[in-house]
Amino acid sequence: MANWEELPRDILGLIARRLAIEDFLAFRGVCTTWRSAAPKETYSAKSKAPWLMISILEQVAEFFSPSRGKTYKVPLLHLWGGQALSPPGWIFVSTLDHTYHKKCRIFNPLSSVSIELPTLEKLRHKSCLGVELDEQERYLCESPGINMIALSSSPSLSRSYTVMISYSGSPGLAFHRSGEDAWTVVSPAGHLPWSSVLQLIYYDGLFVALDEHYQITTLDQRERRMQLRLVLRQRFQDWPYLVECRGSLLVAWNIWGQGYRTVNNFQFAVFEVDLEKGTQEEVKSLGKASLFLNNNFSFSVEFNETCLPGIKPNCIYFPDYFMKKTRCYSMEDGKAETYSYPTGCPYFPGQSFQPGF
Repeated sequence: MANWEELPRDILGLIARRLAIEDFLAFRGVCTTWRSAAPKETYSAKSKAPWLMISILEQVAEFFSPSRGKTYKVPLLHLWGGQALSPPGWIFVSTLDHTYHKKCRIFNPLSSVSIELPTLEKLRHKSCLGVELDEQERYLCESPGINMIALSSSPSLSRSYTVMISYSGSPGLAFHRSGEDAWTVVSPAGHLPWSSVLQLIYYDGLFVALDEHYQITTLDQRERRMQLRLVLRQRFQDWPYLVECRGSLLVAWNIWGQGYRTVNNFQFAVFEVDLEKGTQEEVKSLGKASLFLNNNFSFSVEFNETCLPGIKPNCIYFPDYFMKKTRCYSMEDGKAETYSYPTGCPYFPGQSFQPGF
C-alpha cells in the first residue's frame, strides 16, 4: 500500500497550488509532511474562483462558495458591518464597546484573526488642529467615518504592515503602521484642493488613490503627503474602478447608455495607467484574466493552471444594484449577460470576496 507521506515535496506543492481554498485547508490537515509542502504563503487567490460575501447580519458573516455550492457562516463576536479589502482574505468590520463607542477592526474569516485599529477620536483630533473648516467639514470632522480601507500586506503573513483609510472630512486620508497606536493624517498633494476619494488600493508597493477630480495620487509615507501622478484624460460620467491585473494598474469605467438600464444598455472602457510616466492607454482585451468590481475594492483572477468554475476569461463581473443582478461583460464582443452561478446561488451578491490568509 502506498505511503502518501513519501510523495515528493515538489509534487505535493504542485498539487496544492491547484486547489481551491476548501481543498487547500483539507490538504494541509492530512499530515505534517503535506502541511509543510503547502505553506500559507504559497496559496494564490488570483487563480481561484472568488466567494460571495452575502451579508453581515446579527454578528454573523455569510459567504457563498460557487465552486462548492455551499454557504459558510462565520461568527463575528460583537462585530457588525463589513467590506472586503486588499490583500485577499480580509474584511473591514466595526464594533461597539461597553460605552457604545464605535471601534474598527480588520478581520480574517478563515483564521478568525481580528485586529483592532486605532480609535477615530485620535484621527478627529489630528484632523481638526489648525485647519479652517466650513460648516459641513466641521460636522464630518467631529464624527469621522471610514469610507475605504486598504492593506499593504496580510497581517497573518507579515508582522509589518500598513493600513490606509479614506474618511469623511478634511483632509480625508490617513495611515496606520503596525505597532503604532494612532493614525497619521496625510496632506493632499501640493496645492490640490480637498477631494473625496473614490478608490483606494495598494499596488506595486504604493497606496494609490483616485479622487472625484479624477486625480491619481500615491502616498509618500516619509513626507506624510500624497503625490500627484496624473489626471485622467479620458473621463466618463459613471463610476471608475481601480484594479490591479497581471501586474498592471487599470482604471475600469462602467458606462451606462441612455434611457432605462437593461442588460445590454452599457459598456466598459478600460485603461492601463503608468504611474511613472503619468500616462494612460486604452486596453481592448484582458487576455486570460477577468475583473471583479466592487465599489470599495476590486480584483482580478487569472486563468493559468486551474479551471475557474462558471467564470469566463476576458470578462468583467460587477453587481448591478439597480436591477439587483450580477452582470458579466465580455471585452471581446462588448455584450453583457446576467451572471448565473454554476450551483444556482439564490443570493444577490453584494461583494465578491477572495478568501485567503
